[in-house]
Amino acid sequence: MIKSSYINDILELLLDSDEDGLFAKQQIPFLTEIEFKYTGSGLFVYFGYNIEIEKFKTAKPNLVLNGVKINSDKHNIEGQATLFFKDGFIDNLEIWCYEGNYPKNDLTNYTLTQTWLNSENKTISK
Repeated sequence: MIKSSYINDILELLLDSDEDGLFAKQQIPFLTEIEFKYTGSGLFVYFGYNIEIEKFKTAKPNLVLNGVKINSDKHNIEGQATLFFKDGFIDNLEIWCYEGNYPKNDLTNYTLTQTWLNSENKTISK
């Protein structure tokens, strides 16, 4: 189970896209964050999962999804998120800032917005 509501919110919006994303969204309950790598300008989140995830393996083994904009007035950052798959399973999430330094902690004050072409422009604000 994903402990970070921030990371979970990003995944929810990224996977609310096309048929591939909606199918892969079913992987979320089986994921856990296993490693966080802060880079100064962003963050990599690596995921592990349990065996029950197997039935939700995507047809595209190396799927890449992006199109969520991140804003945090509290931390004065703006950025993007990209989700990478490996062998049909969610592998890692990359978050990067356009400018400034990404904080070395979980964001608790943020606005996430879908930005891909023909998205519903859904937003989550906390």
